[in-house]
Amino acid sequence: MSASDVDRAAHDADKKIKQTADTAEKKYEQGKQEAEKKYEQGKQEAKELKNDFIQRLKEDGVKNPKGLWTVGFGPVFIAAVPLVSFISQPNGVLTTAVNGLIGGVGLFATAGKTSIVPQSGKVAALSSLFLIATYAFGGAFSAAAIDSGNEDGRDNSYPRKQTDSLTGLPLRLYSTAAHTIENFGAFGLAAALTQAIAPGDQQLINLLGLHVFTKLFVYGPTYIFNVGPARTISHIIATSAVTAVALKLIHKPLV
Repeated sequence: MSASDVDRAAHDADKKIKQTADTAEKKYEQGKQEAEKKYEQGKQEAKELKNDFIQRLKEDGVKNPKGLWTVGFGPVFIAAVPLVSFISQPNGVLTTAVNGLIGGVGLFATAGKTSIVPQSGKVAALSSLFLIATYAFGGAFSAAAIDSGNEDGRDNSYPRKQTDSLTGLPLRLYSTAAHTIENFGAFGLAAALTQAIAPGDQQLINLLGLHVFTKLFVYGPTYIFNVGPARTISHIIATSAVTAVALKLIHKPLV
C-alpha cells in the first residue's frame, strides 16, 4: 500500500469519526432537548394537577390549604404521655398539690368542718371541682360574654343566636366556656373508669388532678388573656393526662 493510500484511508477514517461524533452530538442534543421538553411538560402537568387539587379544596370550603397540615399535630398528645406519667408519680410535688386541691374541695363540701378526704373520694372531689367550674362558672362566663359582646345586651330568648357577633375578649370568654364543656367528656370518662377500677391509685388521681389544674388554672386564664403558647402547651398536658389514665387502666386489675 502506497503512502497516498494510507493518507486516504486515514482521511476517510477521520471523516467517519467526525461524522459519527457529529451524529452522536446531534442525537445527544436532540435527546437533551426532548428530555427538557418532557420535564417541563411533566412540571406543568404537576402544577396544573396541584392547582386543580387546591381549587377542589377551596370549593369544598378550604380557604387555607396549608392549614390541613395541622392534622399532623395529633401524635404530639400521645408523645406527651410519658412526660405526664413521669411527673405524676406518687409522693412527688404533684401529689402534694393535688391532695391540697382535693382538701380544699373537701373543706368546701363540709362547710369548713374538715379538709380530710378519703382515698376513695379523691376522684369525686376532683370531679366535683371540675363540674362546678365547667357548668356553673363556665355558664356564667358564656352569659357574660354574650351580654358584654352585644350592644343591646343578652337576649335571654335567643342567646346562642348572638354568638356570631362576638369578637375579642367576649369571644374568648365564650370560647373558654365552650372548650371546657367540650373537654369535660374526656375527663368524665377517665374519672369514671378510675373510680370503677382503681379509685385508690394515687398516680391516676394525680393525672386527673393534673388535668384539672392545667385546664382551670392555666388553660382558662391564658385563653381569656390571649396567651397562645401557654394555652397550647397546657391543652397538650391536660389531654395527655387523661389519655395516660385510660392507657394505664387497660391492664389494671380491679381493686
